[in-house]
Parts: sequence; C-alpha cells; structure tokens
Amino acid sequence: MEQFKHLDSKTIELAGISASIAGGCRPCLDYHFKKALEVGCTIEQVKEAIELGKMIKQRPIKDIYEQAEKLIGKNDK
Repeated sequence: MEQFKHLDSKTIELAGISASIAGGCRPCLDYHFKKALEVGCTIEQVKEAIELGKMIKQRPIKDIYEQAEKLIGKNDK
C-alpha cells in the first residue's frame, strides 16, 4: 500500500481486521485476515486485532443501551 508512508503492511492489515469487525463487514474481514497472515502477522496479533474490533463495535451499543435506560428511568416517575 504505497499511500501509507508511516505504517507497515502488518499494521495496515491488523487495522483492517479491527475495522472490519467494528464495521460488521464479513468480506472485509475475510480479506484482511488472509492478507494479515500473508504479510507475516501472527495468530496472536490477529486475535488482538479481533478483540480490539469487538471493543470498538461494543462501545456505541453500550452507550445506546445506557441512554435507553436513562430515558425509561425519566419516564417511570
């Protein structure tokens, strides 16, 4: 990926895995998983990238659930 001057190919593919999980893009995940292994990422690195993606995806879900509970609480009175 020539457009990136400061990121190596492993970092790019691991970020791609995290973004794929966070964005819910299965074909993207398949692509970046394969590419990550091709450029030399370890399974341990891939697992961490997956966990990061899960954390990113869960944040807005957690926030919306908390907001829903606040709204219910305000209207229970």
